Order: sequence, then structure tokens, then C-alpha cells
Amino acid sequence: MTSASRGPIGAWLERIFSPDGFEIALRLTLLGLVLQPIGSQSFRPWILGMAIAGLFVPSLIRRLELWATLAVLTGLRVVLDWPLGDNHSYLLFYWCLAVALSFCAKDAERSLANHGRWLIGLVFAFAVAWKGVLSPEFVDGTFFRVMLLTDPRFEDLVRLATGLSIEEIEIHRSALMRHADGLMLPISNLARLPENFDALARVMTRWTLGIEALIAVLFLWPPERGPSRFRDAALLAFCATTYAVATVVGFGWLVIAMGISQCDPDRPRMRAFYVACFGLILFYREVPWVRLLADSLASG
Repeated sequence: MTSASRGPIGAWLERIFSPDGFEIALRLTLLGLVLQPIGSQSFRPWILGMAIAGLFVPSLIRRLELWATLAVLTGLRVVLDWPLGDNHSYLLFYWCLAVALSFCAKDAERSLANHGRWLIGLVFAFAVAWKGVLSPEFVDGTFFRVMLLTDPRFEDLVRLATGLSIEEIEIHRSALMRHADGLMLPISNLARLPENFDALARVMTRWTLGIEALIAVLFLWPPERGPSRFRDAALLAFCATTYAVATVVGFGWLVIAMGISQCDPDRPRMRAFYVACFGLILFYREVPWVRLLADSLASG
């Protein structure tokens, strides 16, 4: 199909995203490391320097040495932070190692696509197993009922969804945290919360389990068969909704880079959606849109 037969939008997308998904995935990985520097003062300059070099020296981005070095640095970060490293630390190491190993394969692009698909599928499968099977307090909604009160990232969402004021949220938060020995009180001991608070916790619980289970199934399903063709849409829906309120941008950008790596090369529009979602997560981080909307409704 020629560019003309695809129309002006298709031709524009082809020009913008003419590099294959492999290179876009690598560039977004490095861009994420630049926009969200990681590691202690011992590691940050080296990781940041490697990421900047890979972005601005075109010949480096496809060099095994760059990604092997990043794999070593991110791996050392995990080891030295043990056992306090977060999920992002482990996944970043796995991904850098996967990129490095792909350069050792005969077909680097195909190899990385397989790595990206399996990593996404397994990450979400383990997440569902942990939350849905091993953590009954997550399934019954207790986790989000506590987090919505104690995690500052959710304060504006609670205001927007329930109508509670900052002062009311603080009262409930203090009651939850108050105990003679410093331990949390059971959330059932709190003064009665609005019904829409419980509804919010239930919706977040069910959405999280549902979308993560769906992503796990779609990405672990044999590619290009049956429901597997919907995997990109499911992952984009997860990123666009989850990081709107939980701005864990490093993890989100990493998942997007992995998603692009396995995206069908004949679907430039889907790659465009991934890149747009990368920018959307940056917007979520820089613009407190939930707070602005909550303030607007409160003042109105």
C-alpha cells in the first residue's frame, strides 16, 4: 500500500515513526532515564551519562556495549539496595539485560519483541497472583481504603470522587494512624466514611485486578492469535488510567517502551499511540489536573 493510498494522516505517521519499533523502544527507555534520573549519587551520574550519550550519539543506541553497561549498573543498583529496591529497579535491570541480550541474537528486533512481550505478560501475571491470590486484604478492598487515606498521591482523587475536604481527609487519616503503640488502627474502627468512598475503593480494586489480569492473558497468549491482537489496547488503557492518579512515571515509561518493542511493525498508528501515552504520563506528572479539577468543583 502506497503512502498516497493511506491518506495524509497515514503518510504523516509513516514519516514521523519511520524508525522501527525496536529503535523507538530504545530511545524511549533512554529518554525515561533522562527525565527520571535513578540511583544513588554513586550510580546516578553514570546511568544518566550513558542515557544522554545514547540519545545524542546515534551510533551508540544500537551498541551492545551501551546496554551491557546499563545492565551492569542497574543490576548493581538492585544488589546494593537489597532488599529495599522497588519494582521499577528490578524491571529496569531485566529490560536493560534483555536489550543487551537481543544484540547477541541473529535477529535483534525479533528477540527484543519476544523479551518485551514475555516481560510484560509475566510482570502482570505475578502482580495479579500477589494481589488476587496471596493478599486477601487487597481483594476485599482494604488495601485501597487505607491507601486512599494515607498516600498523599490519592488525596486529590478522594476529594474529587467523594467530596471530602482536605480537613476531613486529615481527620480520617489521623484516626487511622492513631494508636498507643504507633500501629495503624483497623480501618473498620474509623468514623463512618461516605458511601462513595467505599465505592471508589471497590472500583479501583476491581479495575486493577481486571485490567492487570487481562494484560497478563493477552501478552502471554500466542502472538497474532485470537485475543492477543488486543494486547496493545489493553496496555495503553492501563497506562492512561493508572498513571493519571498514581504518577509512578518511571515504571509507566518502562512498560510503554517494552510495549512498543513488541508492537506489530505494520501498525504505525499503534506505535503513535504508545508515544502519545508516554507524553500523557509526562503531562500527568507535571500538571496536577486532578487537584485543579477538585479545587474547581470545591470552589464552585
